[in-house]
Amino acid sequence: MIENIRHKSIRKKTASRIAAIQILYLHQFSDQLLVESISIFDKYFKNFLLENLEIKELDAKLLHNLLINFDKNKCAYDSIIEKHLSKDWKIGRLGANELNILRLSIFELKFLKKFDKKTIINEYVSLFNNFCGEPDFANGFLNKVLNSD
Repeated sequence: MIENIRHKSIRKKTASRIAAIQILYLHQFSDQLLVESISIFDKYFKNFLLENLEIKELDAKLLHNLLINFDKNKCAYDSIIEKHLSKDWKIGRLGANELNILRLSIFELKFLKKFDKKTIINEYVSLFNNFCGEPDFANGFLNKVLNSD
């Protein structure tokens, strides 16, 4: 029984990270306020996500933290990203989802510091793979960020 509770707790956190990525994508490409993007997500996408992960709700606190802190500290995240990209890469070369996922992962690794760092890296590498890009790039990049302190 305890394993199932933990497993659902993990799925809630995963679902919250997926929701944040989707909401930020809507927000960036729809020229609307973040609150409007959240409303669209809730109306059209949230139930699908919950059903597919077999959970009843998101981790609302984590989702709120991800979204509220996204714009507040974007310059700090981008500075960390630029610092850890190879010489051949510039931040402008990253796609919108790639950049958002890296920003969210940096927030959790460097600012929120609530969850195990290796777990955070594994989670975001998986999300990076599913949403936009090369998981080896994300894994190498995030490990470089983690080991830079």
